[in-house]
Amino acid sequence: MTSIPVAINLKRKLLIFEEEDSMQTILSEAFLPEKFQVEFVSRNAIGICNFSKPELILLDYNSAPSQNGENLCERIKAIFPGTPLIVISAYPLNNLGSYNNHIDLFIAKPFDLNYFLNCIESCLLES
Repeated sequence: MTSIPVAINLKRKLLIFEEEDSMQTILSEAFLPEKFQVEFVSRNAIGICNFSKPELILLDYNSAPSQNGENLCERIKAIFPGTPLIVISAYPLNNLGSYNNHIDLFIAKPFDLNYFLNCIESCLLES
C-alpha cells in the first residue's frame, strides 16, 4: 500500500481589518509567521476578500464606522457567522453602540502584548 503525502497547514488563519501601517507592522511581528497566516484588509474589502474561512477576525474600531452608518460588525458576522470577532480600539466599549451585539471580545488600546496574544489564543481554543 502506498501512502500519499498530505500537506498539513498548521498555521492559524487570521483576518485583520486594520488600515494603519504602524499597527499592521506591530501585529505582523506579534503573530509569528510560522504560527499564523495573517491577511490585512480594509473595511471596503468585506465580501470581496478571498481569505477563506478565517479562524479569527480582528477589527480595529477606527476602521469600523462607515459613511452610511452601516454596522460593519454585523456584516462581518453575516459572512463569517461562526468565526470569533475581536474588536480592538482606543475608544471605550460603550462607544461601540450596536457593534457590541456582534463582537466576541473587546480589547482596549493600548494593550499589553502578552495579554493580547493570550486573548487571541483563548478565542482560537474556544472556536
